[in-house]
Amino acid sequence: MTTMLNGGGGAVYGLSNNALLQTYKIRFEELAETERKKDELIMELLEQNERLAGLLERVEDDLEREKNFARLSQKEIRDLRSQFGNAEDKLMSYPYIQVLIDGDGMLFHLDLLKKKKEGGSEAAELLLSEIREVVRSKREELNIKGEPDIRALVFANLDGLSKALVKSNLLKQGDLQQFFTGFTQRLEHVNFIDVGYGKEMADSKIRGEFLFHLKDPRCRLILFGGGHDNGYAPFLKTCTATNPNYPIWLLEGPPMAREIASLNLTSQRLHDLFATESQSEMINGSPVPAPVVLTPTTGSINGHANGSVSGSVTYDSPREFSYATAAVSAPPPGLIRPTSIQYNSSPVSESPKTITISGSGTSISNNNYPRGIQHTMVPSADAERVNYIKNLNPRACNNFFLRGACYSQPCPYSHKYKLSKDDVKTLKYIIERSKPCQQFKRRGFCEDEKCYYGHQCPFRTNVEEVNDERCSNHYCRFCQDDD
Repeated sequence: MTTMLNGGGGAVYGLSNNALLQTYKIRFEELAETERKKDELIMELLEQNERLAGLLERVEDDLEREKNFARLSQKEIRDLRSQFGNAEDKLMSYPYIQVLIDGDGMLFHLDLLKKKKEGGSEAAELLLSEIREVVRSKREELNIKGEPDIRALVFANLDGLSKALVKSNLLKQGDLQQFFTGFTQRLEHVNFIDVGYGKEMADSKIRGEFLFHLKDPRCRLILFGGGHDNGYAPFLKTCTATNPNYPIWLLEGPPMAREIASLNLTSQRLHDLFATESQSEMINGSPVPAPVVLTPTTGSINGHANGSVSGSVTYDSPREFSYATAAVSAPPPGLIRPTSIQYNSSPVSESPKTITISGSGTSISNNNYPRGIQHTMVPSADAERVNYIKNLNPRACNNFFLRGACYSQPCPYSHKYKLSKDDVKTLKYIIERSKPCQQFKRRGFCEDEKCYYGHQCPFRTNVEEVNDERCSNHYCRFCQDDD
């Protein structure tokens, strides 16, 4: 800096000392402010550094904790994988096959039933051995390793089924009970369950077992013996829809019901084990002697046969077995059979009609029809015999006399009457002209060969029938739609 002195007062660059001092003071204050800001900056930096150091310490602690947690998690994952692998190995090593059979409709072969307890043991052995052979050939498809257990459950109303088979002369009293005793005792996982009387009791049990085994990953296959009953169709459809990859196979036996066959499930036939006829076919199709025909010779009936009581009646026919006479040997008291009635061999006001229903519900000719059941209307009966049947009190049981068996317990109708062949025809005549077959009305066809309900209107005129028109009766149950 160049300094210039001037006189006694002195000056710098022409400034007086006071002005110069003031300038220095201002410059000092500026430097002091700068130093203060520098100190503030340094303090802020130190504080920020302290905060970051604390944050870093916490992050390091968190990181260490996460590292430790990750190590523990990895160890747990390894342990779980090991456990899962062991569990999976166990599931793969211990698979089982579940067999569910509706024994009320899917009967074992009659030859086995007649062997009683020995036949039951043989049936259990055959069931397991044939299923085992089938599974071995489908091992890869069913994802089975090792030898699977085979479990079988048969559900039926033992008492009702036994009575029906005994009444039809297919088995003797106690044979069926002994058969299922042998069946159950032979192997630990093969069992018969008596569901007793009750509507659809077997169906309910089977559905419950079905749903239980569908949820068990060890169960690799369900074999179902109930394809004869259309009632299972909605349930099977739901099971296959919710479990599309789960194998459900049908056991072949009686003819497959239409709706179940339409599901296109895999079916498997076990040779010489199940009957190919339905229960009604076995029972009603068996040879049974003609029922006893009552022919009163003197007096009126009072509940005694060949008795010494005054007014008793004598029966001239031999004592032969029939479904109607199996339960009791005499009709109820007070039943008076008309003696003059005759059954017309030809109809009074109409010619016999035969309708053949095809699978699509279309009426076709009697010859060369592809499938379906022929239903022939019973010719007209004598009015006196019709009144006799209608006035029976209690009424005759339709199932017992027209199908050969009744499973209602207790049944509100009577099984005790001795009805002749003409009486039975008259009973069928009354029913088929008063009660239309609901399956025929809903679906246009009826597959029940033993159906005794009406399949055509008995009041149609020839013109109406040719033109496929309804009869003129507005309240006709056959021609008018149900409300």
